[in-house]
Amino acid sequence: MGKIKGLIGLLLVAAGFYVAWNMIPPYFNNFQLQDTLDDIARYHTYHSTSDDDIKKIVISKALDNNIKLKEDEVVVQRVYAGLSISVKYHVHVDMILHPVDLDFTANSMNKRI
Repeated sequence: MGKIKGLIGLLLVAAGFYVAWNMIPPYFNNFQLQDTLDDIARYHTYHSTSDDDIKKIVISKALDNNIKLKEDEVVVQRVYAGLSISVKYHVHVDMILHPVDLDFTANSMNKRI
């Protein structure tokens, strides 16, 4: 009986590592994208770059973070006070028993001084 409990405990620990191995990278990539959006918004608030060019920059930087974005998933708005960038996307994570779709939203708003 003791060996079975030990085996079940070992299987639970291995399952926990497997889930963490698959679930942590999308969240880390989203964190990096959020930081990148903050930098892009901060820089392009004071430069006359078109909204379409900013979208292309966001998509290329997201690809550097292993996130594939489409043009319609990126929203760039210039408001009186500054620049707002919003990205909504989803990531499919294949796991053995239960595949998961994760929805992420990254926003950045930079106000002029």
